[in-house]
Amino acid sequence: MKRQIFNFVKRLLINTLATTALSIFLMCIVAIIKGFTLMTLVAPFQILLVNFLAHIGFILFDKINMKYKIINYAVMLVYLIGILLGFGFLFDWFAVNEIWIVCVVGVIVFVLAIIMDIIKINRDAKEINASLDELRKRKNNNDKTE
Repeated sequence: MKRQIFNFVKRLLINTLATTALSIFLMCIVAIIKGFTLMTLVAPFQILLVNFLAHIGFILFDKINMKYKIINYAVMLVYLIGILLGFGFLFDWFAVNEIWIVCVVGVIVFVLAIIMDIIKINRDAKEINASLDELRKRKNNNDKTE
């Protein structure tokens, strides 16, 4: 049980910090393009909070077994856009005509996070398959020696 809690917290922190860094980087690029000269000190902490809440929701959505994974991703994306819009208005991140900027940054971060997740799943599957192959070889060697 302790191991599961540790893995849950580890996964939550790694994913939250990774997407927070990516979000801040993309928002800085948007700020440069739009000609903004000031990013408040609290903005990174606000972005961290939004990413933390998003990842808690994502983990909960992963627990729900949907027939198609694409539906799960669509629900997660709608959830993310809802959080971005809600906290965007709460923290006064944008004017009404700039909502699309935050949504586009959110979608980009979401897609990159999914790509990173798929790469991690493929890497983990290869490691598991290699371990299984090693176990099969050991079993075959033990069977031959007996």
